[in-house]
Amino acid sequence: MKKDWLDTDRAAVKLGITPRQLRELRKQGFFKAGKHYRKKNPLAARPAYIWHVEKCLKILEN
Repeated sequence: MKKDWLDTDRAAVKLGITPRQLRELRKQGFFKAGKHYRKKNPLAARPAYIWHVEKCLKILEN
């Protein structure tokens, strides 16, 4: 399961977009929390996200 989830920089490369674009799509509600992305450490004051690239790719292809 862990290999399916990548940090923002690696996920962006796999998706063919920039990390900034990926973050903006998240902020705009393009992806769903828990399905497409989640917090790497839910208790962190400034969260970092991990992404399920395959699920994100399906959304971007539509």
